Amino acid sequence: MELTSPDVIAHLLAEHQAPRRNRVMTTPMRPASTTSRRRCDCGVCALCVENARWDRIFKEKFADPNYYKGLPMKFSSPLR
Repeated sequence: MELTSPDVIAHLLAEHQAPRRNRVMTTPMRPASTTSRRRCDCGVCALCVENARWDRIFKEKFADPNYYKGLPMKFSSPLR
């Protein structure tokens, strides 16, 4: 069974080009900086006040072992 002539197949294969890859220009990888950045701890500037506020929030939330225990778990089928 012949679907098309060999000439047509040869012509299609000759015209077919492999798809071109769009290569993304990558920036050269640099090692992570070895210097550690220290937070300001003056306690007066806006950044220190905001950091202190979030530290207090997280300490309250995670220091309380019952913070997440108020959520009851349901073990029932949703198909009922």
